[in-house]
Amino acid sequence: MMRILATGALVALASTAAAAQSIETPQAFDAAHRVMAVTPGLADRLHLTPPLWPAAAPYREVRLYAVQPGGGFVLVVLRPTGVLERYALTDAQRSALETTIDSAESVSGRPGGEISADIVSEPAGNAFARTQGLLGVTVYGPIAASLADDANVGTGLYLLVAGGSFFVAYGSAQQEPFTRAQSDLAAGLGLAAGTGGWLAGYAASGASDKSVRVLSLASAFAGTIAGAQIGRTLSDAEAHGGVFGLETGAAFALDASAIAGLSGRAAAAFATVGGAAGLPLGLGYPRHAAYNVTAGDAQSIGTAGLVGAVVGGAVGIGKHASARQTELALTTGYLAGELVGERALARPLDLTQSQANLLKLGAFAGALLGVAVPTLGGSENMHLVLGAAGAGAALAVAGLAASFPSHAESVGAPARTGSGSRSTSRITFDVPTASIFGLAARRRGEYPLLRVTF
Repeated sequence: MMRILATGALVALASTAAAAQSIETPQAFDAAHRVMAVTPGLADRLHLTPPLWPAAAPYREVRLYAVQPGGGFVLVVLRPTGVLERYALTDAQRSALETTIDSAESVSGRPGGEISADIVSEPAGNAFARTQGLLGVTVYGPIAASLADDANVGTGLYLLVAGGSFFVAYGSAQQEPFTRAQSDLAAGLGLAAGTGGWLAGYAASGASDKSVRVLSLASAFAGTIAGAQIGRTLSDAEAHGGVFGLETGAAFALDASAIAGLSGRAAAAFATVGGAAGLPLGLGYPRHAAYNVTAGDAQSIGTAGLVGAVVGGAVGIGKHASARQTELALTTGYLAGELVGERALARPLDLTQSQANLLKLGAFAGALLGVAVPTLGGSENMHLVLGAAGAGAALAVAGLAASFPSHAESVGAPARTGSGSRSTSRITFDVPTASIFGLAARRRGEYPLLRVTF
């Protein structure tokens, strides 16, 4: 009898333990189901404060879970040390938090454009130091060297600035870790500000003397610092959207200047103003677009713009083209290419930055392959060379983009069949070797240089 009672007690205890087990299901913070995690930067942007928001900095991210059985919710705070802290929320508290976040989103825009993005931007690690070190070697150092009248002094300035850029950036990142958005915007805004400083100096003086170069270098450093500060609460998509806005604003201003027939100094001033005006518009693009915008989408629009500029050059640049005609052809082509990229790439796709970089490399490789045709044929016609480069780049971008999943496929929506559906089949490229040798030998015949299979 005692054995039976003991067995029954053990079974009851096990049943109670099983019943007490709780299940935590991830929940979105907002009604649109976009915000799955909150970082300190996002919390600042959404104005989340106690007592509604119990998580106090420092922390990496905060996630929300629904608790079953029993109901209610729990906030899970991940500290920098890896420690997890839990804060219980009632249904009313969770509802109030969602209302606050939705209201903040309606003012500041969506917090991120990355598909399934959980946080505003991930830590950049050492990428900030690498990027700034590369800019020091290729941009800042050469400008600094150009300020010296003596060759030895110029070399010393180059080495000082090129090497110092890396260590200053690395030291800054150790004191305050940077996000990828900060790193990318600091690089983009540093380059843009340096260019803007030079344009402003040229517009004022009509020359590119030492004072103008000093202004350019100082502007580049200021732009880098500003980019790191502005990028604190931005997503990767917003950071790249800002760079896209800068480039588009400057291109639009140059195009308008060419149409109006303005002088070079006036066009430089317009380009500076246009780029500055485009920055806030670009930052707001991922937040307020009617469709999802990722960092890769913003990058791909710029790539399409460059392809368009090459095509525009093929149409408008000739042996006797004036500076105004060249400027008009390039800027008009760039803007037209961006429009095509927005429609054909950004809208239907959710590109990752890796895919966007692949498109950029593919465009360059396609342009090289296109230029091979007139080069092997011995042609020096500028229209033909640029046209072949533009056609090769456009074909490569279109082919690569066709191999990427659409937005619906990225989020797991059921694929459509029949008319209007998008195929997910891989694209293959084939370069016939015999065609290359045939062109090199200049033998008569038809030589296909590229076969694209969808």
